[in-house]
Amino acid sequence: MPIPSAEARRVERFFAFEEAGRRLIFAVDSTAFVEADDPAWALLEDLRGAGVLRRASVVQRLAERFGLEEAEATVQSFEKLDILVPIDRPRVVVDAKPIQSRPLSSLVLHVAHDCNLRCGYCYADFGRYGGAEGMMSPELAIRHVDGLFNQLAVGQDVYVTFFGGEPLMNMPVVFAAHAHAKARAQAEGRRISFGITTNATLLTEELATFFRDERFTVTVSIDGPPDINDRLRPLHGGGGSYERIIERVRTSKIKAVARVTLTRQATDVARIVRHLVEAGFTSVGVSPVASGNARFDFGPEDLAKVMEGMRALTDDFVEWAKRGEVHPFSNLKTLVEQVAAGEPRGMPCGAASALSAADNKGDLYACHRLVGEAAFKIGHVDTGVDAEKRLQLMTEMHPRSRAPCQDCWARYICGGGCHHIAWLHSSRAEAPWQISEGFCDFLRDWYRLGLTTYARLADEAPAIFAKLGGPRSACGQPEGL
Repeated sequence: MPIPSAEARRVERFFAFEEAGRRLIFAVDSTAFVEADDPAWALLEDLRGAGVLRRASVVQRLAERFGLEEAEATVQSFEKLDILVPIDRPRVVVDAKPIQSRPLSSLVLHVAHDCNLRCGYCYADFGRYGGAEGMMSPELAIRHVDGLFNQLAVGQDVYVTFFGGEPLMNMPVVFAAHAHAKARAQAEGRRISFGITTNATLLTEELATFFRDERFTVTVSIDGPPDINDRLRPLHGGGGSYERIIERVRTSKIKAVARVTLTRQATDVARIVRHLVEAGFTSVGVSPVASGNARFDFGPEDLAKVMEGMRALTDDFVEWAKRGEVHPFSNLKTLVEQVAAGEPRGMPCGAASALSAADNKGDLYACHRLVGEAAFKIGHVDTGVDAEKRLQLMTEMHPRSRAPCQDCWARYICGGGCHHIAWLHSSRAEAPWQISEGFCDFLRDWYRLGLTTYARLADEAPAIFAKLGGPRSACGQPEGL
């Protein structure tokens, strides 16, 4: 007998799991997230594997165990979570939204295709990105900046990052591009933010003063304590870089963010992060290496060790929160903020959709990690962004083209994962690019851990949520997670 439309309820996708004594429910498509009591957990069993149900029957079966009032309240809560919805309500699928090319808001300027370190795992070939060493000229940098500003929408904010190689090797261009971008932003009434990613070995007190005065976000590449960092990040002429980095950061008194690359030769993430927090970095983010080199890239056992360290760091995060402090571990901070926002993420970052990277030859690419790769080129300073190529690339990069993403419970909290990692895991073949199954398992474990940590904070330190939040750059996955 057909179910009357007023009574028919469609069951939307959900992921339910138990962790650390908590029973948790995550609504896949809406990314709503709650902790389940006994009636809610019982209702899940009734809904699991179901398509369309009669609402009254669902309430009745639950009422037999928990009473009518409790049953009705539980069903209503699932309706608010968009897990149990009226059959005639249109299904809203994030992936169904048309892919649109909006004005780019972020520019990563590769001012130096050279570096004074020789990190073995460097995906950028010591800053050369598969080409020759070279520096961007002030004139080209200014033209890149103008190209960004000329296509902005009215009132649109802008973010400019200086990158390399090692950008401190070409500070005249940083100064010139910064001054020009700042002047244009002021003239056009726009808010502008600046950042720089550096190994800090060339940092001086004068540069630190400039970065402080101009409110730069200064991200320092460093891989942990001396025994780890110096093995992986030697100076060009030989010797370790740790002492020079720490000495320059401390003497300049700059509030620096640490960015760590994890490799199979350095998997003790808890020790690494704790060391850098003690060293005074205001924020510490980690990223599993993506080099395409088996000497450094992770295998399953390596990823298991990394996840073990991540779990230890979540305990640190919660303990800090109980004291009213936000722990500097940025991977977890960003994830908890994302869960709190409850906004489905259709893409992992702003590559090509909000961000472009400009090199010293005038070319524009979808991502700063993928500079020099023809498949990701989206334009040139002389001709601007190629709208057709950009839209084509955005379509090719979209997770809707990857079958495993469509069946994954973490689809809209993950966004499909880092494009650079997906490209490498696909052996640099043609699109669609897809992250390996083992790394996807790692990512799912990470997002599950983030959901559990959010639940712990809500229970043990709810006041910390008032201290979270803040602006995001278009590179939504700087740590590759």
